[in-house]
Amino acid sequence: MASNQRRRRKKKTTGEPSGEGTSEAPPPTQINPNIASLLGTHRAAHPDGGTILEAASHLLMVHDWPVNCPRFMEALRLVGRDCFSQMRYLRMDHHLLTALVERWSPQTNSFHLTVGEMTINLQDVAMILGVHIDGPALVGHPVVGAGRRWLSWPDCCDDLLGSHPLADVVYRDPFDHRITSRFHMGQAHAQTCIPLRWLRWTFWRDSYLDLNDMDFWRHVRAYILFILGCHLLPDTSGSEIHLQYLTIMEDLAVFSTYSLGGAVLAHLYRELGEVTRPSRANIAGCIHLLQIWAWEHLHVG
Repeated sequence: MASNQRRRRKKKTTGEPSGEGTSEAPPPTQINPNIASLLGTHRAAHPDGGTILEAASHLLMVHDWPVNCPRFMEALRLVGRDCFSQMRYLRMDHHLLTALVERWSPQTNSFHLTVGEMTINLQDVAMILGVHIDGPALVGHPVVGAGRRWLSWPDCCDDLLGSHPLADVVYRDPFDHRITSRFHMGQAHAQTCIPLRWLRWTFWRDSYLDLNDMDFWRHVRAYILFILGCHLLPDTSGSEIHLQYLTIMEDLAVFSTYSLGGAVLAHLYRELGEVTRPSRANIAGCIHLLQIWAWEHLHVG
């Protein structure tokens, strides 16, 4: 009897089955959130077939809308967006951006490097771009449609900007009147996007001192919308900006409290995840933030 008890205790301590037909459960499968686990869905799995990414950011266009009017600069300061006038052109290193995307993991929103994981955080956004990172999230509400604030997106533009692009009107470049173009609101019948060039051609002025208050703040909204589409929140089109951002700027005092830096970082995270697909050739988002971050943290070359 005693010998049988010793044998049973020995089986338990050595990990042997304690009864017939029973066994230990296998260890749970560990999900490895790294690039290798994504197999063929990531650019890194096609090192020889990938292309060099092109940036859809147009910071150079910002210099086509110079801001020198004291009244306008003071208005940007009041809404907490005076850093816009300090942005400078930066030549993009497309090979560096492509290499960074090949090390980006959409599952962890971080770069998987040989030294470990690194990522861009809100402090980087504040230090590099100078935009606010505290406050409520930059999230709008459904305000366009039947029974809502505006019936259509052109109505929203007419109210907040004073006009909207008309397809039968020929517009002229304010810097060179020989250059003309026709503009229309994008996204087919929904008309939810507005051309960036139309914003500059329509609202740029040498001086804003003679404008009444309503028209002046319409010009300020147009300029902020232009900067968002050119630099901070560009999409892959590189030529339009969604009007969802305009509706948030109805009250610029409220708009100044939003965490614009959080929106820029979230948008960049999303675009980095999208561009890891081998079929993508363009990268959007605030790419200048990504490149300067790499220069600051990755000492190569």
